Amino acid sequence: MDMFEINITSVIQLMSFFLLLYILKKFLYDKYFEVMDARKEKIEGEIKKAEQLRKEAEELKKEAKGELIKIRESADSIIKKAKEEAEEIVNNAKKKAEAEAEKILVSAKEEIKNEREAMIKEVEQRVGEIAVVLAMKILKGTLDEKAKREYLMKILKEHEK
Repeated sequence: MDMFEINITSVIQLMSFFLLLYILKKFLYDKYFEVMDARKEKIEGEIKKAEQLRKEAEELKKEAKGELIKIRESADSIIKKAKEEAEEIVNNAKKKAEAEAEKILVSAKEEIKNEREAMIKEVEQRVGEIAVVLAMKILKGTLDEKAKREYLMKILKEHEK
């Protein structure tokens, strides 16, 4: 045991070493590990927070995508409705124009019919007048007044039928 002798110096050195270990542990290692644990917890907290924010961002992205789809559907619906309303307005205007044209056509036909009837009456009246004048000219010299009147009355009655 020459190499390893226990003497007072060795014991003091050993005690000094343990005292140094105790002091280092108490003042340095414990503080170091506290700081490291706090830092580790802070980093883990920030990682969890970042993960939570990422999840929230994904949820917001999904919600925004859903809202965008709803908005597109709503816009498509509005456009479709506007097209239908425009088509309905055009059809109504077309029907109204056709009805107005039909009304004008019926009115024109009625007016033509009335004018035709008036012209026919006028022609018949003129023909009657001309017939009376001709008959009077023909009968002027041949019949007496009473016979002329009777003959004219007969012609007028036939003409009125």
